[in-house]
Amino acid sequence: KKMGGQGSKRVVDPVVQRFDELMDHFDKVLDRCDKETIAYTKCINDKGVGDVAAIYAGRSRPGNLPQDKAQGVCGSSAQALATCFERREQRYAIVRKHCGSLHSGYETCMMDNAKNPELCVSAVEGLLKCVTESIDRHR
Repeated sequence: KKMGGQGSKRVVDPVVQRFDELMDHFDKVLDRCDKETIAYTKCINDKGVGDVAAIYAGRSRPGNLPQDKAQGVCGSSAQALATCFERREQRYAIVRKHCGSLHSGYETCMMDNAKNPELCVSAVEGLLKCVTESIDRHR
């Protein structure tokens, strides 16, 4: 990697870039629920419901309204988020069932190479291929 002064471009290692692309694709296949999370957070903020972190954690803090109140005020957004999380969990179940050994290999590689996760590109590629094929078969 090369970093410089004003006007210089950052050079990214192609292996690191490939790893980042694979992880981004992996998240998209499983569905990060970004749209639903943003809509729910926006509703909570717009309605002044309370501490978003406390609401997501399933508890309230002094001076904030409880989670049930947030879900009542933002019911459709809360339901859309819950539905997305359920769908994501179903996809994870497919991954665990059909790609278990590849997922274990990926996790082991990531733990063994925590400081250099890009060393796990081939593990991510294999897992992603299995995940994509498995989820496509179950649609």
